Amino acid sequence: MKRSIHRILTTHAGSLPRPDDLTHMMWDLLDNKNVDQKALNARIKTAVKEVVDRQRQAGVDIISDGEMSKVGFSNYAMQRYTGFGGLTQFAATDIGNFPTIIKKLFVTDEGGQHIVMRCIEGPIKLKDPRAVLQDIENFKAALGGGDPDDAFIPAVTPGQMLFNFPNKYYKTDDEYLEAAANALRYEYEQIIKAGFNLQLDAPDLPMRAHCWTADVGAADMKKYVPQSIEAMNHAIKGLPSNKIRLHLCWGNYAGPHHHDIELSKIIKPVLKINADFIYFEAANPRHEHEWEVWKETRIPDDKVLIPGAIDTLTNHVEHPRLVAQRLEQYAAIVGKERIIGGTDCGFGTFVGWSGTDPEIAWLKLQALAEGARIASKTLWKKAARPSAKPTARKKVRAKKVSSRKASKGKRPTAKKATKKQVVRKVSKKSRRR
Repeated sequence: MKRSIHRILTTHAGSLPRPDDLTHMMWDLLDNKNVDQKALNARIKTAVKEVVDRQRQAGVDIISDGEMSKVGFSNYAMQRYTGFGGLTQFAATDIGNFPTIIKKLFVTDEGGQHIVMRCIEGPIKLKDPRAVLQDIENFKAALGGGDPDDAFIPAVTPGQMLFNFPNKYYKTDDEYLEAAANALRYEYEQIIKAGFNLQLDAPDLPMRAHCWTADVGAADMKKYVPQSIEAMNHAIKGLPSNKIRLHLCWGNYAGPHHHDIELSKIIKPVLKINADFIYFEAANPRHEHEWEVWKETRIPDDKVLIPGAIDTLTNHVEHPRLVAQRLEQYAAIVGKERIIGGTDCGFGTFVGWSGTDPEIAWLKLQALAEGARIASKTLWKKAARPSAKPTARKKVRAKKVSSRKASKGKRPTAKKATKKQVVRKVSKKSRRR
């Protein structure tokens, strides 16, 4: 994936608002209603083209297909892999004491009603190898000959599968993760083979400290995070690290998040991922302060940071100047070439479910692009100052200053000495009188 060589580049976390008609078709799919698959495929293709055009219009540099073909960033796996059984439920300690929030997010909201998670009750294997190839085909058609290196496709990770789809089949979680990694590798390979960048979606890395499915409870994060990273590294072994980005977040839901684990407690094992780009939340009020963590951490030279500069859980549109300040803050830590501006998370994590109004999402992406332009002007202007050649006037002034410095401390010339002697003689005659 490209770096910010000449200016700060921008991207986002992958999912974007689906058109209303496509959303309802996917809800029907989740409700096991009869869906015209041919019509659905055709609408997905046109939706990808629409979303690509809108990203370009907004000024986003590294774009996605918006996940138009997926019912959710992770639960699309239920349609492409085997092993899924009965339904399970999501739990989060930060919203446990707030029933009104739970009701709003998952009961009254139609999108929340269609967030479906299932247990793994059989072997995890690839069921539909054609699905990712269709995603690639649709995306390439929408790009219209554009460079796929300016684009990325997100994919679920082994740890995220274990998090969302609890283990009811494998003897140990390690066996589960290995099976998931082996199954997901095909998807990863096809995305990179097609020239696209791969985004590894791993919200489980921070979320398992306060969230879970079924009745497993919170994880021991000192064990879980390295375990999840190891499974990902197994799945991407041999794939080019400069084509891979890791996305971690604390959950794209509008809760208090006061039980979120601190970034400082997971950052060391996270940085062991064999991916060059690390993408994380940095704009919302719970995690914006954690730029300090990056400042205090030894960041490997091959890592590029993608801090979220846009909050995806509010309808406030960030001022571009604020976006610029956030990006400049991270540029001061690792250098401007190692920063790409992003959003905290996606705008359509699950189909029809988002904390931001669909149209406002596009205003936020425009603000991201404008903020990156402002930051670029500041950062590249600063870089140009030391190497800028002085103007003709500055050269003359510099020459004069140099002459004064050279003459400082030297004895006056004969002419100047004679003049001073005359002044002293006149002064003595005056005193005598």
